[in-house]
Amino acid sequence: LSGRGSQIGTKGGKDTRPLGDKVFQQSQVRKILDFLRMTNYPNDSLTSKHFPLSSKEFVCIFNFLYSFLDPRTDSVLPLTRFDEEVLKMLKTLHYPGNLSRSHFVTMGSLHSWPTVLGSLSFMCDMASIYSQKLFPNIIALGFPNKDESGFTTDRESKEKIQYEHHLDCWHEFNNGADEFPEQLRALNENLMENNGVDVERLEFLGQQKTGLEQELGSLEERGSKKVELQEQKEAFKLDISKMTDYLHKIESHINEKQEEGDSKTMELEELCGRLEGTRAEVVDLRSNCEQGKVSHLEVERNGVLIGERRRQGETARQEVEEMEKEVWQKEIKVSRGKEGMDTLAKQINSLAMQEGLKTQAGETICLHVETFQGGRGEGTSANNSMKTELSEMARSSRTLTRNTERELQGVVTASGKFQEEVA
Repeated sequence: LSGRGSQIGTKGGKDTRPLGDKVFQQSQVRKILDFLRMTNYPNDSLTSKHFPLSSKEFVCIFNFLYSFLDPRTDSVLPLTRFDEEVLKMLKTLHYPGNLSRSHFVTMGSLHSWPTVLGSLSFMCDMASIYSQKLFPNIIALGFPNKDESGFTTDRESKEKIQYEHHLDCWHEFNNGADEFPEQLRALNENLMENNGVDVERLEFLGQQKTGLEQELGSLEERGSKKVELQEQKEAFKLDISKMTDYLHKIESHINEKQEEGDSKTMELEELCGRLEGTRAEVVDLRSNCEQGKVSHLEVERNGVLIGERRRQGETARQEVEEMEKEVWQKEIKVSRGKEGMDTLAKQINSLAMQEGLKTQAGETICLHVETFQGGRGEGTSANNSMKTELSEMARSSRTLTRNTERELQGVVTASGKFQEEVA
C-alpha cells in the first residue's frame, strides 16, 4: 500500500476476502448490479461493462447505497475531491479493509480497483442488510415481544401497541384532527385482545354486576329482621340449654342404671356360685345317704332343716307377692293422683295464660307434673320455685283484694251518707 495521504485499516486488518480474485470480483459486480436494479437505481443502463467505474459513477452509487443507511442524507460525498470524505465515512462504518486516498485517486487502475470494489461491495452489503432486514422489522426489533423476565412471548409488547397508536394519531393530527376517538377505541381493543381479555365475559360480568346491585337495593329496601332473628336465636339458645340439661340428667340416670345392672350382675354371679356350691353339697349328701354313711339322727336333722328352709322360702315368696300387690295398689293410687295433678296443672296453666301471669324472669307461668323414675320425682325444684312465686302472687292478690274491698266499702259508706243528706 502507498503511504501517501490518509488511510484506514492499516493496523490489524480483518478483511479476509479474496479481492484480487477475478471470479470473486465478477460475483461482487453482479451482486451490486442486482441490488441497484432491485432498488430502482436512476442509471438503469449501468452494466458490468462499466466496471471499473468512473469517479462520478462511483460517487453516485456510494451516495445511493448510503441513503439506505441514512435516508436523511441524499449526497454524503461530493462529486469532486471525495477521497477524504469517503475514508471518513468508511471509518465511521467500521470498514475492515485497508484503504487510502491513492486507491480512490487511481480508481480505474488494476492495482486500486479491487480495493475500491471491496469498499463498494461492503456498502452494498450494509445497504442490503438495512433495507431487507432492519427496515421491515424495525418495529419488531425496537419492541421485542418479551415478558418482564426477558422470555419471548406470543403477545405484542405494550410499548409497540402504544407506538403504533401514536403514529395513527400523528397521521390524523397532520390531517387536521384534534380528537382521536377511533384511534383510542382501536387502542383499547388492541390492548384488551393482546392481554387476553374476554370482552363477552366482561359484558356478562357487567350485566351480572347490575343485577346484583338491583338485588342489593331491593334487599336494602326490605325491613330488617335482625331483632326478630336475634330473639329467635336467644329462644333457640334457651331451648338448647334446657335440652342439654335434660340430656345430662338422662346420661346420669343411664349411668346409675348401668351401675345398678353391674351390681345386680355381681350379685347374680355370687348367687350362682353359691347355688353351685349348694348343689355340690346336695350331691355329696345324697351320695352319703345312698351309701349309708349318714346316721339316722343326721338324716332327721337334715330333713328338719330342709323343711325349715322350705317354709322360709314359702314365707318369703308370700311376702314378695304381698309387696307386689301393695306396690301395684300404690302405683294405681299414684296414677290416679297424677291424673288429678295433670288436670289441676292444666287448669292453673290455662288460667295463667288467660290472666297473663308471668314469673320474675318474664316467662309465662307453666306447671309441670312430676314424673317418677326409680322411685324419685323429677322436676321438684322447678315446681317448688314456681310454687313460691305463685304463693307470692296469691299473697299480693289477696292484699290487693282486701285493699279493693276496703276502698269499695268506703265508697259504699260515702254513697249512703250522700243519699241520707240528699233525703
